Order: sequence, then C-alpha cells, then structure tokens
Amino acid sequence: MARVGVPVVDSNFLFTRGLPMRLGILADVHNEAEELRRALSALRIRGVDQVITLGDICDPFAPGEEMGSVASQLADCQAEGAWGNHDFVLCQDVPEVCPQRYPSAVFDWMAGMRPRMVLEDCHFSHRESSVDPYDIAQLWDLEEERECLSGRAEQAFAAVPQLWQFVEHYHRWWATTPAGPSAWAGDGLLRFQPDERYFVVVGPVCEGWCAILDTEQRSLEPLRSTPVR
Repeated sequence: MARVGVPVVDSNFLFTRGLPMRLGILADVHNEAEELRRALSALRIRGVDQVITLGDICDPFAPGEEMGSVASQLADCQAEGAWGNHDFVLCQDVPEVCPQRYPSAVFDWMAGMRPRMVLEDCHFSHRESSVDPYDIAQLWDLEEERECLSGRAEQAFAAVPQLWQFVEHYHRWWATTPAGPSAWAGDGLLRFQPDERYFVVVGPVCEGWCAILDTEQRSLEPLRSTPVR
C-alpha cells in the first residue's frame, strides 16, 4: 500500500542497473566546460560505474560559448541526470529561438534529462523532492537562507520514501537526518548509518567540486577537482 502523501515515482525515472555501485555525482556546471573536464577526469581516475548530474548543467542565462562542449563531454561518458531551474527551458517546451543560439549537441543531450532519478533507496533531483520539477516557479524559488534548509529537508523526508536524497541548487555542502543537521560540510567522507535517512546537498562543479557515492561502503566522498588557489 502506498504511503499517504508520497508521490508515485514513474518507472521511467528508475535506473535499470542495481546496487552496489560507485556513482559520480555532478551538479551546477553552469557551462564551465573546463571545470567539468577536471571533474570527469577525477571521477575517471577513481573509477565510477555511472555519472549522474543534478541539474543546472547547461545554462542559457550564462555565457554560452562552452555549452556545446559541456553537453558533448557528458554524452561521451553516457551521463544521466535531472534538469534544474536554469536548464529546464532547454528540455521542456524549448523556445524556438534556443536551437538557433546553441549547438544541436545541447538539445540532443538535454532531451534525456528527467525531473528526478531513483536508484533503489537513492533519490536524485536538483531541488528537494517536495518541489514539483515541472513547476518552473517552484524550481526558481530563490529563498536560500541556510536556516531554511532544515525545513526544506523535513518536507523532502515526507515527500518520498527513499533513505538517501541528493540535491544541489544551494551551492554548498550540507547534510541532515530527520533528527537534525550534521556537522559535516563537505570536509571529508560522509558515512551513512544503517537505516538512517539523509538529505544531502552536493557542492557545485562550477566551484571545483564533484562527489562519489559508494553504495556498498555507504559513503559520500567530496572531491576537489580544481585545486584551491
């Protein structure tokens, strides 16, 4: 019996591959092709089974010269992902003017973006799972104060049944359980306790970050793909 208040997740959003896996997580590239290249290299060296993107990968609101390169790099490594507030317009109801501005590779790759992705007990999306990914007004909510994240996480825990939820949008590292926020802020390995639920914000590629989720070791490892200057 379905839980009251939990939206049904369409099977089209499910991975066909099962656990355990090492997943490379990328978020908020914002057309930064060189940062993406470094992140993919770091993930390749560490040996991941699949690359997942959490949205705002191609950004029509930022300089677009490198957008084609970003899309091609992700297509080459067969990345899968969810759309964000910035790239929503490139994969849903695309305005006629967009194909005239950007390479076809952008739209070929963005056509495969999904509102959310689920792999067994892992839920991946750009915003928290309580947000309607088809509602652009909800995707563009700009209220980003740190203190409101706990409330957003509480809504996410009530929205879907998965144990671990991974989002971006907030351009920071942050994690909480239903009991309260963790002291972890991307400074080392985050280990998931058995049967505990987690809501995790992943750091952005455009600021030199990526991550590896190891479902067998039950851990998330932040990776600094670009050295701190």
